Amino acid sequence: MSRMIRELGLLSLVALVLGCGGAGEAPVRVTPPAPDAKETLQQIAGGSSLKALKQQLYQEIEGLREAQPEKAAELMADFEKLVQEKDPAAVQAQANMMAEKL
Repeated sequence: MSRMIRELGLLSLVALVLGCGGAGEAPVRVTPPAPDAKETLQQIAGGSSLKALKQQLYQEIEGLREAQPEKAAELMADFEKLVQEKDPAAVQAQANMMAEKL
């Protein structure tokens, strides 16, 4: 009888330590990193629409301000030139030049 009580106690202790196991760990959501300014500039240099990517590029350059303020200021000046360009070839050339700075 005492052996059965010991085994029952041991089984209870193991169950207490291990728990039910039903909760487990919550699944981790992996979100892909946001595209950076270089990728966006390469898309524009490759012929993608500046109009479609203008706001995204602006936000990405703004995001550089905290880590690299001088580079962000230089890129923002180049960005202003980029959005003034009307010729698609000039837009692509300016975007390519900006991407090389990153």
